[in-house]
Amino acid sequence: MATLAGPQPAPPGGKAARPTVIAEALPADSPSPRQRDAHPEGFYGLGHNDVHPFHKPAQPSREAMRASPHYPVVVTKNPIVEGQRVDGTADPSVPIPINGGAVTIETEVFVGRLEVHLKGLPSTKKGMFEGKKRFFQIAVQGKFKREVAADAVCMGQEFVKESHAVPAWLSELLFTAASKVFSNSAHVDVYAPLPYFMNPMLAACQTANACRDEDAQEDMWAVQEDMRLVAPGLADKSGAPLSSDKRRKWCDNPKNLEGCKFVPGLTYTLHIWQHLIDFSSYKLNLGGILNLDLAHALAAQPLQLTCKDIKSDVYLFSALVWHERLIYPDEPQPAEASKLAERFAKLWPGSRRQ
Repeated sequence: MATLAGPQPAPPGGKAARPTVIAEALPADSPSPRQRDAHPEGFYGLGHNDVHPFHKPAQPSREAMRASPHYPVVVTKNPIVEGQRVDGTADPSVPIPINGGAVTIETEVFVGRLEVHLKGLPSTKKGMFEGKKRFFQIAVQGKFKREVAADAVCMGQEFVKESHAVPAWLSELLFTAASKVFSNSAHVDVYAPLPYFMNPMLAACQTANACRDEDAQEDMWAVQEDMRLVAPGLADKSGAPLSSDKRRKWCDNPKNLEGCKFVPGLTYTLHIWQHLIDFSSYKLNLGGILNLDLAHALAAQPLQLTCKDIKSDVYLFSALVWHERLIYPDEPQPAEASKLAERFAKLWPGSRRQ
């Protein structure tokens, strides 16, 4: 049975923190993902370098990490997503192939193909990132199994543990700064049972296309921008598709997407990439202002490639990107995030929690 603890101290600006939900520990080998909303600080008495039981079924061994063709990275399914199948298997411990061709994906709400490319790994395709300012790029193509509100489909990160290396107020600042790179209509909450930042997909992805099934292209990377079948406002005055930049700007206004839906009768293709997180080094760079070692700051929580319907809490897909230094640090890691907090506190007196 879950109980509520008292509210946490307020972050900068005086906004009251949400109560902390505390739940009785489940058996470590069989936590129920459906109880993830009953999430406490210090759940199961976890240490900084302990992988959360929600993620544990997918954790690669050190030997598997070092044998990976993508060393020091392994990508797996996210066990929180019940029933997610990649290339026909739901076993979260089976690595997801990357830097090659597409894999098949199927969840409660979506079925299709996913192709993931990460920069800086032994398996990275030559020329894939040449002349491009980005660290990863993915293409996804498929069909929805039911209608989903277009403004509810978001991509981003969810977290299952508190990082004692990063104060909540600093997490909020970092989450907001990172998410605003993609859209102004981002959803950010570091005080939720599962802290998160999520960006509306159509306001953030670099290419979006909706077409009739018979017009779908086999080569996902050759697909061009065209979302006219989703909303009349996504066509220009001549009836041609809006450009990617104009579509993102139009979709960044939530009112424009009201009533728009992803429907089962169409095939959708999305291209997504970013230039902030280098998965090969597990470092975050915010435009030269900040360079943060995530292997320590994330407290054994793998980064995600996640897309979900935030209104129904159902996932289109979700993958975990593990790094060897995240879960098997050879030496004690310096508290870079704590030093960063001190730096921010000096720059903005009063920003630190009291």
